[in-house]
Amino acid sequence: MNEASRSPRLHYRRLGDGGAVFDSRNWQTRILSPAAAVIFEALSEAGGGSPLPRSEALALLRNELEVDTDTAEMREVLRSLREMGMLGP
Repeated sequence: MNEASRSPRLHYRRLGDGGAVFDSRNWQTRILSPAAAVIFEALSEAGGGSPLPRSEALALLRNELEVDTDTAEMREVLRSLREMGMLGP
């Protein structure tokens, strides 16, 4: 999944250790840190192009990626993913 996400609206590219996401709906491009890129890829794969419910996304991050979702950095990553439409309610 290095070339594009499964969403027809979001286009993802790996850039070095991080990544970039272009949203064709609003023409916004977001640069992802290495950690955010791994999270984006995992949630894209798990959701198959559809938004993951927040509870499922948090469980995946905690259990499979061993991410502490209660940090300020992770809250910011999750906020960005929600704005992109990657996370549902």
